[in-house]
Amino acid sequence: MHQTFSTPSHTTITNQYASWFDDTINQFAETHKSRFESISMFKNRNGRFITISFDHNRRNQRQEDAALFDGHGVKSELDTFTDVYNALCRELINRNYHRPSFDRLKPLAIGCLDMNGSRYWRSMGALENPHIHSIWVFTDEIRDRFEKLVADYSRFQGIKNRFSIREIDIQPLNHDHRNSTGEGRATSYMAKFMGHNNRQLLVGDDFRMLPINRTQVIVQ
Repeated sequence: MHQTFSTPSHTTITNQYASWFDDTINQFAETHKSRFESISMFKNRNGRFITISFDHNRRNQRQEDAALFDGHGVKSELDTFTDVYNALCRELINRNYHRPSFDRLKPLAIGCLDMNGSRYWRSMGALENPHIHSIWVFTDEIRDRFEKLVADYSRFQGIKNRFSIREIDIQPLNHDHRNSTGEGRATSYMAKFMGHNNRQLLVGDDFRMLPINRTQVIVQ
């Protein structure tokens, strides 16, 4: 007797990723909120939905120049997302942010690759204008520092220029706004390209979750 297996739809895959992201956000909030505060209040105060759009002409030129200079390979948009995360941690915490003693201050950042038109695809469409939708959840102290950084035009513009970023759109996060199947609307929207990509695998790198948990790193 032959068994048949159906391939999950892109919507199912998107919802599975969104559910995982929702759980991770809630766990972060539970760990960092005050004793008598609700998870919802913490997320509403400290969560941000951040979209990062790139100046691709400038980015490609800088990558080509870097490759000629030091021979390093081309970075993906999500490699740059990780670089932005590290740069912000350095600005908001201090230059030793990577030390374990500062782990409690590091924000949670989940970044997902997206392409123009992915919301309306029935199957994988043309891969145009890669950009990143991300959810960041800060601790209270680091959120205040982040808001001051964003308000400082010169400092914030310097970070954008450094990573060939055309625009950073920052919106409050309403993580309790759910879709009909129970996943967060923000996380579902963020993961929509991944639902398509996981069926066809045209892009090998489509999300990042930061910081990397040291307990999950296995030494071979």
